[in-house]
Amino acid sequence: MLDLHQVTRSIPAAAPENQMPWLEKAVQVQTEFDAFLWSVEMGGYYNTARDASRDLLVRERSYIDNATPSANGVAIANLTRLALLTEDLEYLDKAEQTLQAFGSVMQTSPSACPSLFAGLDWFQNCTLIRARSEQIARLETQYLPTAVFALQSDLPDDTIGLVCQGLSCKEPARSLEQLQQQVQQSSVRHPG
Repeated sequence: MLDLHQVTRSIPAAAPENQMPWLEKAVQVQTEFDAFLWSVEMGGYYNTARDASRDLLVRERSYIDNATPSANGVAIANLTRLALLTEDLEYLDKAEQTLQAFGSVMQTSPSACPSLFAGLDWFQNCTLIRARSEQIARLETQYLPTAVFALQSDLPDDTIGLVCQGLSCKEPARSLEQLQQQVQQSSVRHPG
């Protein structure tokens, strides 16, 4: 749903029948995911809902990627993206708690949990790019693995975009070159 939100966010308002509130739906799904699967005691997400656990001897919290990525790895990336798009820092707190819950596994068995490392990349390098649709159209053709775009039509006249990495924003970009440079700087990975 977050990917659908990113793809459809620039559909003109004149065609509301084509717009789905994908971000709102993603928030609803995350709320349900948290309510049924979140481990308050240890952080991270269980594989089964709380009410289903009475029939189980052990309630598992998986981290291993098989044919599909682990739910915990995907959840970290989703929580980080939701934090950027909604400005709700509780999502970042849950992402951090999930990373902490599986930190020892990431150190001892990194090849078993690549999706946790993808989530870590999102958590450490998340970038929000706020711009008008013309600038987003130019930027979204680039490979920006930990960036999300937010359509921002009410920017000041002399500003074409705003790049925020994590919780800090760069100065407002006043030219396409400056915006491009800020986006490229936000893509540089720093040893963590």
